[in-house]
Amino acid sequence: TRGSHMPLLDDVVVREFRMDDKQLVTDFFDQMGGESRSFINRGDSSRILSMKFFEGITEDRVMFLAEYEGRMVGFIFLFENNTSIPFFGIAVHDAYKGRRIGEKMIEHIKLYARAHGKGGLFLTVHPANVRAQALYERVGFKRMGVHHSGENLYVFRFED
Repeated sequence: TRGSHMPLLDDVVVREFRMDDKQLVTDFFDQMGGESRSFINRGDSSRILSMKFFEGITEDRVMFLAEYEGRMVGFIFLFENNTSIPFFGIAVHDAYKGRRIGEKMIEHIKLYARAHGKGGLFLTVHPANVRAQALYERVGFKRMGVHHSGENLYVFRFED
């Protein structure tokens, strides 16, 4: 698989968006190839929602980025943050896939959700995105069926 010969990145920092991150976020979405755009950014939807942060529109969502050597290498959004099991999504920079950045970001979002009293997390994933499904299952998400969108529905619940 792409990235399997690349070193794992231990010094990636996952943090919430800041107002001075607009160019990092823009560059991240600009680099997305066709697969990433079709799975996480159809119709530029994720970019449009991300840019609302820089307009001060946050509503019930939180956005995080993974940063490595001054570059945004990953993106996480947490929507419906006012619910007990919020919806989240994740994307890894095309050039950095296969380096465990996704795992690190998911562990970060689990800690965040837990610290904020959430009961778990849920997400949807395109049926053709087998790489992402393998990641979610590896980090404890359970496939619950098919979401009304046609995508596979995955849920992670905290045990206690």
